[in-house]
This record gives sequence, C-alpha cells and structure tokens, in this order.
Amino acid sequence: MTRHELAIARTVIYAGLFDYPVTLDQLHQSLIESDLTPSEILSLYERSDALRQIVDWRDGFFFPSGRAGLIAERRRREARSRAFLERHRFALRLVSAIPFTRLVALSGSVAHMNLEPEGDLDLFIITRGARVWTVTLAVLLLTKFFGCRRVICANFVIADSHLTLDQEDLFTANQVIHLKPLVGADALAEFAAANPFVKRFYPNALCTDRSWSPFGATLPLDPCSAEDRAARVRPLRPTTVDRLKSALEIFLAPPSPLIEAACRSLYGWHLRRRAASWRSPEQVSLQSDYLKLHTKSHRHFILDRFDRAVADAMREVEQVLHDTPARIRSAGRR
Repeated sequence: MTRHELAIARTVIYAGLFDYPVTLDQLHQSLIESDLTPSEILSLYERSDALRQIVDWRDGFFFPSGRAGLIAERRRREARSRAFLERHRFALRLVSAIPFTRLVALSGSVAHMNLEPEGDLDLFIITRGARVWTVTLAVLLLTKFFGCRRVICANFVIADSHLTLDQEDLFTANQVIHLKPLVGADALAEFAAANPFVKRFYPNALCTDRSWSPFGATLPLDPCSAEDRAARVRPLRPTTVDRLKSALEIFLAPPSPLIEAACRSLYGWHLRRRAASWRSPEQVSLQSDYLKLHTKSHRHFILDRFDRAVADAMREVEQVLHDTPARIRSAGRR
C-alpha cells in the first residue's frame, strides 16, 4: 500500500476501535500523517483494491470492512450524547462560569458525540494563571452538589502558563484535535499552537477553534469557510455571567495564591491517599500548574490494539490480493 492509502486505512481503523464510523469531512480532518483533500481521498479509495479490502464506504460513512452496523450505532450514540448534554446543561454552564477558567472543553467520547450507555463526561480545562487546584476542587464540589460527580469529571486541568503537553503520541494528538470548547476557543487556539506535534500527526486538523454548540441541533461548522472564520473573529458582547465571572476574578485575585495553596494541600493529600487504587499511575501528574488525573487511562491499551489491528489488516489484504488474479481485480473495477 502507498503512504496515502495506509493513512486512510489507519484513520478508519483507529476510529473503528471506538465503534465510530466517520464521514468524509471527519476522515479528512483526522487523516493520520497525510494532507490529502476530500476529493483526493475519494479518488484514491475508488482506485485502490487494497484499501477497499480494509475500508467500506456506505451512506456517507467510512468504517472497517464488514462493520456496517456501526452506522446505526453511531446514530444511537449521537442521540444518547445529546440527551446527556441536555440533562447536564445547567451544571456545565456553571462549570464554565467558575472564576479563572479560560477554557472548558469536552473531551473523550462525548466530544465525538459517541457516548456509550454507561459513559461519562471528561472535561479539559485551562486556567488563568496557576490556579489548577482551585478550579479542579471547585468543579468537584459543584458537580457533587448537583449530584453529577460520577458522570462529570475534570481530569485534565492545566494553567495557561504551562500549555505544552508531556506526551507526544497519536493518542494524545487525537484527543487534542477533538476537544470541543464550551467556552474559551481563543485559549484552545493558544494550546494548539503550543503543541506543534499535533500537526505532525494530523496535518489537516488546523482549525481547532471551530464554532460548536453542544446543546443546539447543528453540528460543528465548516472550520475553513470564509463565513465561519468571519463569525469567529466577530466580537461577542459579554453576558451577565461573563461580567459576574470577571468581577469575581478581580475580587478573588488578591487571596487566590493562599486559596490555591490550601486547595493543593487538601486535595493533593486526598489524591495521594487514593494512589494505591490508580490503574495507570504513570498517567497522573500533580504539579502546581499541571494537574492530570487519568487514573484509569486506556492510552496504552488503545495504542497496542491499534498497532495489532493495522498489522492484521495489512496481512489480510496482502493475502487476499495475492490470491486474487490481477484480471479479476481489474474486472471488479469496471
């Protein structure tokens, strides 16, 4: 297979690990280590016998060969995801209004609108200054108060003074390009710029600040159209919540170092007491400006499974093409 054929196959296989068929636009945006355009992807797919052995295309979706049932499953999960977000709309709006939060973004399965029946919601947060412990504890207390502590979790909170990620791999890059901001698209753009490794894995995923509403009926806007770019740079009038948030930040700024130290001491003590129960302690970081709480990370499992799936697909296609005479393959294209 050529480099570009392999890129398409790897991208669809990776999405398939999460039972997620992708549209042409999503395939283009998340194409691994390739900058093919949508038309080039379609053209290559139609010409490639090898690629069609690995990837099926039906009803506008690409998915691993033989797994057409994923289309219906995707629609079920999208409906479940929207219902979940609607159910927790108020709590998410309050989390977004917590002082010193520059970015609050959906991460994980909900960011893909791919929530499983027992799934939860992961939040990625960027704070204004080194206030990660204060914000994390505030999210914990707020969600506990509203009875959604077990389904809404701020498990990655970093300061805008520490935007560079400590792991530069495919799994991390994929998480970054699929973040969906509830507030703070400008901070998301800064975050993307501080992690250029993401572009090496996903050269087409350049417009990370796309407009998106988790509660509306519309899906993400086209990130590269002139109209959408103009809409994003158009200044927005501050709401009452925005004004209140700004006022609280001014009021809390003087005592915030003491509050942050107290929160770090208290919550840090609590976390260290529970360290023995962490399934992936290597994915936990308790720094003053970088709080990563992936205590049950699937990173290694997913990457290992991905490598095996790609290797299995390559062996299968080689065997099929080896056993199929060239004249039969040519007749199949006519």
